[in-house]
Amino acid sequence: MAESKRSSGEACRDSSPNSRPADSSDALRVRRSQRNTIDQPQTASQGSTEDFYSNKVLQDVFGECRSSSPVEGASCLHPSRKHLSLPTLDTFISESLKEVTRNELKASLQGSEPHTSLLTHSLQSQQAEIEGRLGPAESTFDILTSVGILLLDPDKLGITSHSNFSSIKGNCCVYEGKWVYELMLVSKGVMQLGWCTSKCRFTQEEGVGDTRDSYAYDGNRLRKWNITTKKYGEPWMSGDVISCAIDCDEGTISFYRNGVFLGEAFDKLRMGPGYAYFPANPRLVEVAQAELLFTYLHSLLPKVVEDDQVTKLEASGSNLKEDFPLPPLSDQCPQHVVHTIVASHIFHKLAPLLRIPYVVEMCLVKFMLGLCDHDNWNDHQPYVHKLLDLLWMLMQDQEMQECMDNLTVSLLNGYSFHSFHPEFKFPKKFLALTLSVLRHQRTRRYLLTSVLYPLWFSEYIIAYNARIKFPVFMHIKAPDDPNLARLIPNVWWDKTLKKEEDDGEDEQMDKPEETPAEKMNRKKFELCCERLGERIQELESMQVELLKCLLVNNDYLEGKTSRDLFLVRLKTFLRDHSTFNRPQVAQCSLPVILCFFHRLIQALRFYWDQTSVSSTEAFMPIQCFWNESRDYFELLRCGGLMSHLNRQLGSELNRAQGIEVQEDGKVVKKPVKDSASSKTEDDFPKLDPLLGSALEEILDCVVLLYHIAAHRQLGKMCALRESMLDFVVNLRDTERKIRKCPEELSEVKEYLEGAKMVFVEKIIEQARQMVWVEKVIYSPSKQADLAWLLGVVLKTVEKASQYNRLFQYIPEFYIETAVNAFNALRNYMHPTTSFHEIQGLPNLLNWYARFLVNHFFDSRLVNNDLKDTLVQALACFTCYPDTLKILEEMPMENRILMIQSLISPYENRSWAHTNWILVRIWKGCGFGYRYRYLPNLIPHKAQPTEFSYVSLQKPCPSQEFQSLLAKILLDDESRSTKFLDSLMNQLNWSFSEFVGIIQDIQSQGSRTEPLMLEPRQVKICAACFEISVCLLRVLEMVATVAPQVFTDWSRPSAELFLKRLMQLLSQIMSRVTMKEGPFENTVALPIHGLDTVTFYPILTVTVGIMAQLIVRCGGSSQEKATRSLLLDSSFSLDSLKFVLGENMAIRGKPDKAFSFRKFDEISVEEMEDVEKLFSYLSQQQVSLTATEEVVKDEELCTICYANRQQAVFVPCGHKSCRTCITQQLLNKKECFFCISPITRVNDLKGRQILREYFQSTAAHRKT
Repeated sequence: MAESKRSSGEACRDSSPNSRPADSSDALRVRRSQRNTIDQPQTASQGSTEDFYSNKVLQDVFGECRSSSPVEGASCLHPSRKHLSLPTLDTFISESLKEVTRNELKASLQGSEPHTSLLTHSLQSQQAEIEGRLGPAESTFDILTSVGILLLDPDKLGITSHSNFSSIKGNCCVYEGKWVYELMLVSKGVMQLGWCTSKCRFTQEEGVGDTRDSYAYDGNRLRKWNITTKKYGEPWMSGDVISCAIDCDEGTISFYRNGVFLGEAFDKLRMGPGYAYFPANPRLVEVAQAELLFTYLHSLLPKVVEDDQVTKLEASGSNLKEDFPLPPLSDQCPQHVVHTIVASHIFHKLAPLLRIPYVVEMCLVKFMLGLCDHDNWNDHQPYVHKLLDLLWMLMQDQEMQECMDNLTVSLLNGYSFHSFHPEFKFPKKFLALTLSVLRHQRTRRYLLTSVLYPLWFSEYIIAYNARIKFPVFMHIKAPDDPNLARLIPNVWWDKTLKKEEDDGEDEQMDKPEETPAEKMNRKKFELCCERLGERIQELESMQVELLKCLLVNNDYLEGKTSRDLFLVRLKTFLRDHSTFNRPQVAQCSLPVILCFFHRLIQALRFYWDQTSVSSTEAFMPIQCFWNESRDYFELLRCGGLMSHLNRQLGSELNRAQGIEVQEDGKVVKKPVKDSASSKTEDDFPKLDPLLGSALEEILDCVVLLYHIAAHRQLGKMCALRESMLDFVVNLRDTERKIRKCPEELSEVKEYLEGAKMVFVEKIIEQARQMVWVEKVIYSPSKQADLAWLLGVVLKTVEKASQYNRLFQYIPEFYIETAVNAFNALRNYMHPTTSFHEIQGLPNLLNWYARFLVNHFFDSRLVNNDLKDTLVQALACFTCYPDTLKILEEMPMENRILMIQSLISPYENRSWAHTNWILVRIWKGCGFGYRYRYLPNLIPHKAQPTEFSYVSLQKPCPSQEFQSLLAKILLDDESRSTKFLDSLMNQLNWSFSEFVGIIQDIQSQGSRTEPLMLEPRQVKICAACFEISVCLLRVLEMVATVAPQVFTDWSRPSAELFLKRLMQLLSQIMSRVTMKEGPFENTVALPIHGLDTVTFYPILTVTVGIMAQLIVRCGGSSQEKATRSLLLDSSFSLDSLKFVLGENMAIRGKPDKAFSFRKFDEISVEEMEDVEKLFSYLSQQQVSLTATEEVVKDEELCTICYANRQQAVFVPCGHKSCRTCITQQLLNKKECFFCISPITRVNDLKGRQILREYFQSTAAHRKT
């Protein structure tokens, strides 16, 4: 980490692929010529032949300095020695290593530069005596100095914080000279790195930089810290190397980012006795020794590979004797033995070194990178595989375990924290090497068993579990902004972009014609995007190959394949990342999991297509879900807990499987029925066959992976697109202001120009980021993955639904995944990747529509929250013209089922969203109901996941469903009665709650102290008002499409419902239009959250219902509605004067008086209807007053005090009006007063009335 004259770390880092041994075919030709040479001395004995070949191998491998050394800077100078032979080889290697060690120590102790300091140790591993430094020979983190929760790697060179504020020191300190230590960042979060003295005491609140003698740099907040803070440095990124330098002689501290000097951060450090600063740097002797051994191995490896090539050709029956006559078999054996002996001598010294993490990272990984052909990454890599063969053959188990662990960590770190390259050279190198390692069968199985996703949580494994996260290999890290600018130097964006809620409002805006320069810039931008997409696609292909390698299913060993081992690890990964089972270590980030999800789908589909069933037809057979081995980590099934389902559905489960449990407990197979005619309704469809090979289980894991993590990340990416869209709109608005700004307002114009520059800079920055998002996250291939997953889930649910109650075995997350996947395709990926470009979209939409309609009111779903999710999804589905058309084109039985479910009684279920679906069917047809948002409001921002987003869509009423609703209400009287009763009950409740809250607000507003409202109270107030308006809109639709349910009094409940409706309308009009009443005062107050509480929405729908039943119906219906309204005691014509703006004198504010005439949303025809309504009601009120009878108090109904007593209850004899008893009989058949059962109701003359309410009871008794 510290600077030195010779840095072996740098020497290894730049190893070129050109150092890879010669091509195998060239090596084979060399080997054949060598064999001919060996065969020439016919008189030589076998022993002399062995000596000749072994000497040649030793000379080639251990000769003088080789130009093809794979490791730059490796020591190759050997002293003059006696003749080298196999018996003296071990001594030769030992002496060479001692010489390298002496040279390394000498170089470190004789550093010429004053700022260079290197930690050394003697051959006896004693502590080095270096001036200016105190501490152990090896510099590491000191766990004894840690504060907070920290996870320390086994080599003590890596840490992970698991608390809000953690600190740790190094195990050595410096007091004079120039020193530097380096840290590579795993994340870009808030951290403070620097120096401190031993006197600093850290806490959970104070760390380095927060005390007097500690100094720190924070690249996240761009600050330097020493009690106080100032701006300093550059923003850091994950993978950056931060160098912390201290000059104890001058008393200064400086920092570097990736070798770039950030400037002097601190000066005037306190020095002298008692002051020493932590920490320092590690050793390099072992690295130099490993470099020499790998130089030997580099020369030996081609000969070993060549041996294997010849052996394979001979085994395949190739006749090599025609071109190159082979030596006798007795002459071939010693060559393989010689190679093995030489390799064993090398690994005898190398194996202990490969247990050291930084030796593996700095030497082994660099050596393997040189052996791997990165350009032809999908080809066989013989040199890498032969090296792994030697490792497994010549290293002990414990050595191999540590080596493989360190190798995996080094590969992961190398891939995750590589330097940026425009061609993505470094990630490609590490992916190619990782792929070649995993294609080695023994290594792959070991990694799957013991390294990737470990199951045993010992202290050692826990540390590696935090570091070895295989899904990170599936992630493509986004470059920072400067590097992204290198990838995309030219930026273009559509200057006419606008939000969806603004569609059609600025249609007059012409698209500006592009200049030649803009056209050229656009072409360059598109070319850069295309190139970036190609590079990313290549990386993704390599990542998919990695997973294909782990999913191979033909390497059986001990009854398991790699696919079986991978599945176990995948389930462990899902358990650790589920919400119910939090792991003890850090989880993978959401971007990593999303990439892992997409690559896993590609690999799964590849293997699925190799079976007899295409992946386009993939689904999960239902028998997979009732298997008790399927562990979902406490996630519920659609019918509840698994144990409960087994108790309730055991017999049905046996029938579905075709088995029968006899009385003695014996399980027998039931005979299969041959003909379809012999089957009954209780018979289940034949179970679909399983593919086997664990493919269904992996598919199940893919669905769960999307549910627990991938979907959340897809939603987060929308924020960037929305932010860029805001800036584009603001830029366009600013440019319009600049054009209109007068020249004399120079300061204003200058301010606008400055704002324009800010907007342009942000758009350029975010446009580049959006290109990355489009290519990596929202690309067409990712859209295809998600569409495929949606199809899989929909087919799974549809197939399972055929098994009646056994459908309840389906996990709930399958239902949620279907809804979330469609939402992601429709709202997250669209419009970046157009929703309408999905292959097979019409079939997918039809499938999804049937899924929603069949299950949003499915009694087999026991979780009410799950039902709410489906109802909300159906509500969103009705908001778009294209999807609404899909619903209208469903088979008639599905449409009828949908409407019947929507108008079922509202009690004991979620009704707000089902009512909202009916509102969307009507929106665009009601009185003044053609707006997208209220006239007094600007459309607010809403996340695409929120229900309010779809409410801003253009109205798209459905005449088809309106007609179907009318037919059902008129044909099914019982269903109609229950629906209207529950509808009015809910309206009465919601409006009463709303009135109570606004009365409380008025009471608080009348006090002298400032008005302070609880957010919850405001939210409930707004919700109750909105619910009331929606319920009224549904009543308006019913009154329009099926007015007979109110006006045809031959229907048993029509009169009751008409009077109840008019009573509700009268009360609403009276409360809302009351002079200086609670509603008026609440609307006048500037209360945040009550913007939607205004006169317009509730008065338009109330007046609209009156106009429909009184003005537009005519005839006897008009007369009935008019009489019911005028006879209600709470009705007043002043409320109609209020909406016409004729009540100005009451307000005293003519300019602020409310009037329908002020709103463009109300048509001329509708205003004429309101005027006719007012005129007609005024005339009828006069006539009604003239003919009104005086009713004695004792003759009035004691329930409502509005009507005469007309009904007598039998047998108790109590009396009430017909309206009140009718409403009572809708819910229960008992007397108001004595609560005794009512067997019949008579009129005052003793004749039975309301006979229909007792028919069902009589029929039930008869049955």
